Amino acid sequence: MEDKIILKARKVKAIFTDVDGVLTDGSMYYAEGMNEHFKVFSVYDGVGVKIADLCNIPVFFVSAKKSSLLHKRARELKVKECFDGIENKKETVLVVAKRYGFELDEIAFVGDDLVDIQVLKLVGFPVAVKNAFSEVKKHALYVTERRGGEGALREVIELIVKAKGEWDTVLNYFGGL
Repeated sequence: MEDKIILKARKVKAIFTDVDGVLTDGSMYYAEGMNEHFKVFSVYDGVGVKIADLCNIPVFFVSAKKSSLLHKRARELKVKECFDGIENKKETVLVVAKRYGFELDEIAFVGDDLVDIQVLKLVGFPVAVKNAFSEVKKHALYVTERRGGEGALREVIELIVKAKGEWDTVLNYFGGL
């Protein structure tokens, strides 16, 4: 892995992620009579959030789309905060960073679409998922091997935790050592 990526990942103290296209594959499923579309989340990303929590790295969800299902998933995973219906993700990240005392170079952001570029240009560790649009990938320091909805967030979290030298903590927790 490139040294610059490892050095940037090592500095990360908080992870912000888009939702549709990162935590999901970007599909929307609608059924007759349903008020909201279905979302399919990867269990791998859920374990990734647990890994981040074990290593004291808070995770924040930031979505342009309003969704009660997203809040349910955020509660299940005990993410630090969940924001939906956000038109200006950059402003949200700035406000939250100030509230918690994070420097911008200590923040990772994972995105996939044009609305995410403003944040990718702002943070210290900008990440695009494998299936992100090419314009988005231009602004990423790291592009995941996994696609959105298939464990891409987990991949990023593992990269950060390993760069920080905390992987043994994770393996100990899960009984791997």
